[in-house]
Amino acid sequence: MPKKQKAGPKILARVKSKKGFCTAGHEIGDEFILSLTTPEGLCVDACICLVQNIHNLIRTKDKFWEDADAVVCVDCPDKVNLVTFELKKINFKL
Repeated sequence: MPKKQKAGPKILARVKSKKGFCTAGHEIGDEFILSLTTPEGLCVDACICLVQNIHNLIRTKDKFWEDADAVVCVDCPDKVNLVTFELKKINFKL
């Protein structure tokens, strides 16, 4: 049985747009919560891109973290069947 997770930062990743055919089946409006574990159903490639961007935003102390309503857009790596995600804080403490 997994151990109970400690509270951590929570980021909402919402599919903003899609062109072509997403092999993971993501559709506009799909939502995923990124926290201390990976969300079920999120494409591995997209998850890697999202986590890298969240990590970079944290490390650079970007204004994203200062603005409560800030949204950052991140593209999945498939440029032919592009899915764009919006990242928004829902519970964040460094």
